[in-house]
Amino acid sequence: METIYIAIGSNRGNRQDNIIRTLRYIEKDILLMKISTFIKTMPAEGAEGGFFLNGVIEGKTNLSPLTLFEFLQETERHIGRKHPHKRGDEREIDLDIIFYGDKIIRTGKFTVPHPRYRKRDFVLGPLCEIAPGLVDKETKQTVSSIYRTLKK
Repeated sequence: METIYIAIGSNRGNRQDNIIRTLRYIEKDILLMKISTFIKTMPAEGAEGGFFLNGVIEGKTNLSPLTLFEFLQETERHIGRKHPHKRGDEREIDLDIIFYGDKIIRTGKFTVPHPRYRKRDFVLGPLCEIAPGLVDKETKQTVSSIYRTLKK
């Protein structure tokens, strides 16, 4: 089984319920190991809508990276997010693969490590809470070091 880290965010509808429903849904293919505290943040990067609840989970899965990506998109649809959607739309749930084991993946559909996680305090803070010593295979830095640099 591969260890994975997934960022979770919701800024539409009953955010807490959306997150709980999402966690229950993904448990069929992801063994949840750790769940960060969820933090309330204002929309960033041009996102529309109200405040977000953001957090990160650590899990284990036997799904391949592509199958995991497709499963997470299926999960978003199941919770109520429309696909396709415009960038920045409000979202019942948003799921991004931050890390998939120690793999570096670049496809036309997704990139791992997630290309913008290093600039997102709403991802780095929760990630540092559950895995501060985790090493980014691209930068060779720990996520806590990346977070400290971002906060400067």
